[in-house]
Amino acid sequence: MATDRVPYIKALVEAGVGCEICPMLAEAGLETHCAGRIEGLHERRKRSSGGSLTNRANLVPACNWGNGWVEENPDLARGFGAALVVREADPEWTRLGAREDS
Repeated sequence: MATDRVPYIKALVEAGVGCEICPMLAEAGLETHCAGRIEGLHERRKRSSGGSLTNRANLVPACNWGNGWVEENPDLARGFGAALVVREADPEWTRLGAREDS
């Protein structure tokens, strides 16, 4: 359930984990407007495509700006880090749809 995400986000914030998307973009030379903190979780395999809302391998801590950039630039985002956008032909597709934690 989506409510399982709330304790996960709180734990990440308490552990001092920041946005993981904007540093990848900045390293590639893109200007970012990162909030520097987690404001949510980016889903590598979208829930509309059967992506899990609780499988941690599917979730990337993100600020709203970073997550918005990925949503607006999915083809560019596929080349970053741990494949910020996963599509059906990708090797991780099935694993990221699994409901259990990984």
